[in-house]
Amino acid sequence: MDFRSILRHAAEILFTSLCFLPVHNVCHGDEPWQRHTIDSSGIGADGVRVADFNQDGNLDIVTGWEESGVVRLYLNPGPIKSKERWPFCQVGEGKSPEDAVPFDADGDGILEIISCHEGSFKQVLVHKFHGNRTAEKPGDQEILDPNNWTTDSIAKLSGQQWMFATPIQLRNSSRGIVLGSKGANATLTLLIQPSQDVNNLNQWTEIKLRDCGWIMSIQNIDMDQDGDIDIVFSDRKTSTKIVGWLEQPNKGDAKEMWKEHAIGATKTEPMFIDAMPKRILVPTRQANWIDFRRLNHGSWEQTIYPTPDSVPFGKAIRTFGDNNLVLTANTAADREHKNQPGIWLKTPDSKWQPIGTKKECKFDRMELVDLDADGDLDIITCEERQQLGVVWYENPGIK
Repeated sequence: MDFRSILRHAAEILFTSLCFLPVHNVCHGDEPWQRHTIDSSGIGADGVRVADFNQDGNLDIVTGWEESGVVRLYLNPGPIKSKERWPFCQVGEGKSPEDAVPFDADGDGILEIISCHEGSFKQVLVHKFHGNRTAEKPGDQEILDPNNWTTDSIAKLSGQQWMFATPIQLRNSSRGIVLGSKGANATLTLLIQPSQDVNNLNQWTEIKLRDCGWIMSIQNIDMDQDGDIDIVFSDRKTSTKIVGWLEQPNKGDAKEMWKEHAIGATKTEPMFIDAMPKRILVPTRQANWIDFRRLNHGSWEQTIYPTPDSVPFGKAIRTFGDNNLVLTANTAADREHKNQPGIWLKTPDSKWQPIGTKKECKFDRMELVDLDADGDLDIITCEERQQLGVVWYENPGIK
C-alpha cells in the first residue's frame, strides 16, 4: 500500500462515521483577508458548489474530498455563526471525487447531489435524500443524518473519468445535466430528462455533444441572448483544447446538433472560466490569464495578461464589484514559485496583492457569497495540498 493509499484509508476510518464537527471559531488574523475554516478534517478538498438545501435563505456547500473519497454537504449556520466550523453530513463515498453539484433531479423540490469521479473508479453518483419533511421542507437534523442519504451510480456513464457537471434548463421545459470527462474516450455529454420515470437517471437520454481531452469547467448561460441556455466550457488537453460554447438548438429538441462556437485559448491550457455573454476570463497553466471580449460582429478579441509575480499553474479567476479580480493558483505544483501564496486580488487601481499568506497551496474554483451579511462578497474555496480544506476569506470591505 503506497503512502497516498495509507492516508486515504486512515481518513476513511477516521471520518466515515462523522456528521458533526465541534463548533468553534477558526480564523487566521494574520491574513490580508481573514480565512475562516468550514472543514479541514479530510484530505483533498476538491471544489465547492452552493445551493440552499434546507430552504432557509442561506447558501449551503457541497464538496468532494478526492483523497478521502467522500462527498459532504455543509449547512450554512447563518451570518452570525458563519465564522465557525459548519455542521456537515457525509452524504456518500466513492473514490476520487472531482466535483459535486446540487441538482433537483426528480423535480420534487428537494435537492440531490451529483458527484463526478475520476481515477480507476470512473463513475457518476447520485446522492439522494430520503428523510422526513415538514411542510415540504427537510429539517436540519434530517439533512445532517447520513442514514437519510442513499447513493446510486448512473450505470450508463460508467467508464469515463468524470470531472465536472452542471445542471441546465432546456428549451422544451425539461431539465438536463451537462457532464465533462478527461482521458481516453473523454466527452462532453448531456443527460436529458425523460417524460416519465425521472427518478431514475439511468432512464435519462444520453447525448454526446463533443469529444474532448480534459473538460475543466462548464457554465450554462444564455450566450446569444435568444432566451435559452447555452453551454460554455473549457477543454484543456489534446487537439480538442479550447474555450468555446455550444448553442442550444432553437427548435426545442435538445437531441439535435448543438452548434459549437470557438472563443479561443487553443494554444494553452485553459482552466476554470468566469463566463458572461460578452466577456470570458480564463487563467491558464502558463504564467498568464486571458480576457476575452465579444465584438459587435460576434467574434472575440483576446488580451493576455501576466499572472501575479508570473506564477504559473493558474486555477480559477472571478470578477466582482467594480471590476475587481480574484485569482487562485496551484503554487505547490511549481518548484520555482512554491513559496508564493495561491490566492490573489487585483482592484482597478492596484497591482495583484495576496489575499492569503499560506504558501505552496493548491486552490480550486471559487464561489462569491456574502456570508457575514455585511454588504460585500466573500470568497468560498478549497485547498488540497496544505490541507486547509473548505474555507472562506472574509472581504474587508472591497466592493
